[in-house]
Amino acid sequence: MKLVKTTLILVLCAGWIFITTYKFKPLNSAGELLTYKTGLLSVPLQVNGTKTYLGGEHKPVIYIDDIGIPHVYGNQNNDVAFGLGYMHAKDRYLQMEMIRRTVQGRLSEILSVQTLNSDSFWRPYEFERKSKELLMEYKSDAPELYQYLEAYTKGVNYYLENNPVSDPLYKVIGESPEIWKAEYSLLVTWYMSWSLTYFDRHLEQQELLTELTEDIRSYFYPLQPENLKTILAAPETPAPTNKESVHLEAIVHSSVSKEKRISPNQFTEGMGSNNWVVNKNKTNHGSTILANDPHLSLTLPEAFYEAHLISDQFEVYGFSVPGVPIIVSGHNRNISWGITNGEWDLIDRYKLKVKNDSLYFYEGEWVPFNTKKYNIKVKGSKEVVLKQDNSIHGKIIREENDEYYAQHWYAAGKSYSVKAIFNVMHSRNWKDFTQALKIYGYPPQNFIYGDIDDNIGIVCAGKLPERQNGFSGGILDGSITYEPLKVLDTLWYSFNPKEEFLFSANQQPIQNDVYFGLHGLKDDYRVNRIHNLLKEKNDWDAQSVQQMQFDKVDLSFYDFKELTKIFKVESQYEPLISFIKDWNGEMAENDVRAMAYEVIRMSVELESQKFALNHLKVNRVPAFKYFVKYLKDEVYQVSDTPPKEELFSNILKTADSILSANFSDNWSNIKYKQISNYTINNIMYIPGLGEKISEANGNANTINLNTSYIHPVYRAIYDMKKDNIKSYTILAGGQSGSINSDHYKDQLTDWKKGGYKETQFVKSPDELK
Repeated sequence: MKLVKTTLILVLCAGWIFITTYKFKPLNSAGELLTYKTGLLSVPLQVNGTKTYLGGEHKPVIYIDDIGIPHVYGNQNNDVAFGLGYMHAKDRYLQMEMIRRTVQGRLSEILSVQTLNSDSFWRPYEFERKSKELLMEYKSDAPELYQYLEAYTKGVNYYLENNPVSDPLYKVIGESPEIWKAEYSLLVTWYMSWSLTYFDRHLEQQELLTELTEDIRSYFYPLQPENLKTILAAPETPAPTNKESVHLEAIVHSSVSKEKRISPNQFTEGMGSNNWVVNKNKTNHGSTILANDPHLSLTLPEAFYEAHLISDQFEVYGFSVPGVPIIVSGHNRNISWGITNGEWDLIDRYKLKVKNDSLYFYEGEWVPFNTKKYNIKVKGSKEVVLKQDNSIHGKIIREENDEYYAQHWYAAGKSYSVKAIFNVMHSRNWKDFTQALKIYGYPPQNFIYGDIDDNIGIVCAGKLPERQNGFSGGILDGSITYEPLKVLDTLWYSFNPKEEFLFSANQQPIQNDVYFGLHGLKDDYRVNRIHNLLKEKNDWDAQSVQQMQFDKVDLSFYDFKELTKIFKVESQYEPLISFIKDWNGEMAENDVRAMAYEVIRMSVELESQKFALNHLKVNRVPAFKYFVKYLKDEVYQVSDTPPKEELFSNILKTADSILSANFSDNWSNIKYKQISNYTINNIMYIPGLGEKISEANGNANTINLNTSYIHPVYRAIYDMKKDNIKSYTILAGGQSGSINSDHYKDQLTDWKKGGYKETQFVKSPDELK
């Protein structure tokens, strides 16, 4: 018995030693994390509500309010940049370091083998080198911006050098912060470009071009459909014409595999953003109101950081991206601006003929790949040598069916976006604003504008390759002479339109001969809802705009409802249809009808998918609106396909089976929030550090967008009354990325409920609350 006890004790001791010393890559061991002097307990708590005087070359004064928002006062711009750098480092340095390491392809140095795929994607683009080159260009051509970035860098490092590690997650991964360099701020542009432009749907699109007849393609997948609601109502700036004959490679009509491709290169489902502006004639108090709520994948912390900056040259309030000392969306004393993603197609894909896995056929000859090798350091493992093959067109991609392609991503080139928005911050009027955005590059954005003189406008800014008329997003021929495409040298814009409002929700800028991308293939229920509300109402104020940003009406319901009037509803499905008969399409968290319709909507999409795969024989699924249009069409019928009555019956059958399988006969008592909930994960995806959102409303079609991954990261409203600008904002989380801070997620409750805080845009620190 004594031997058994002794053995048990030894086993337990051995187990404890193993548990406390073993490192589950990339995390530190439990023993190291629990050590008082060097573990998690050594991390100081974040101080709340402080006034900080900074020394050194730059001497800003920072007032931090009780929500964690810094109000940075300085005599000069560079003082303010120093202060913002200090605050970014204090609240978000781990996030900054993760972004810059991602773009450099150096995550594996601290996170081990788990991030090799990421490093293998990023390293061949050589953004580390490109960022240094761009910084040197700014040094000679834009010295004011260069000095501003240098001052920001000094502020970041001043914090790191004078404070202990304040983010516990550094302890978790067993690392310490590295110093910041000025060129790192330029890496963020490429990170955002990857998030917002790196989607490659050209194989899918080529399949449509190759396999479908013109009438089927134009019916279900129209690039330029009639009544396309664009950002600009008419070509106020004409589309540029080809002054020279620009040769574009011929479309390749090759066979495309019928296997469903699931690629990380594709655009994230449901991604989008909203912005709009109304002039004084559409408000009840005589001043312009601008609203913005970008939609991105949410983590804690989220992508943006709120700040108020005051110097001798500007006073600006709004949202920055940690790592960059600019306000990408906000207002100053004269103008306000907001952003939405353009969703322009910035990738070309070329079909290659390859032999021996090393030669490609080009201009009648077999040419060797240009191969480069990159050494990737891996924490706790051997260094990995990455080999990347390239052609004259771009990087080589070998698909699963052993077909070779080359991919050219335009946004991997130089971008002067940081300089453009730096100049926007200093702008005083529309002329300054548009002049600043002329040099804007990537990622393409729709910049909404409003000012204190009651002018409104929008600029669709970015670099777009000048493709040949008739290009439809397919695959190009990589065997003929490659001629780099020029960039369209123009801005699409609208200024003070007669409608007295403007908005964007990721739709196409304008309908002309220019190829922007596949905007026409998408559902546009969110676009139409925003347009309808802005057009109908003429007494807007800040409160009603807040309600609009939280709007949860799905207009697709009314399209579906028409089907119930056309087709006979079988008796077993009548309870389901009767249940939503008098509903208003509002996807509210406590509404059981919203739950039932969301299941129906999903069933329509499932039937559309089956229709595409089994009858159209393509992988791309028609959008909801085009499939429902087809079901309602009494004239048009695709040959050798089931009767439309059968397709409609299949939708109801699928919805009924989903409801029964998940909720049995009790489905009529199930509220929408039981299927609309989701979790916002910590940036490192460590269990327990995220937040479950259990009462979510809205869906993929509503202004308050809600999908599995994409949600509003902040909501902002700027009421531009002269000498009395008021703004109202809310973050999806909080200012700090540190789990030991009060501001890690202190704004999340209000964000969930559609609440806002009134911001403090005051010249004197004595006025701060």
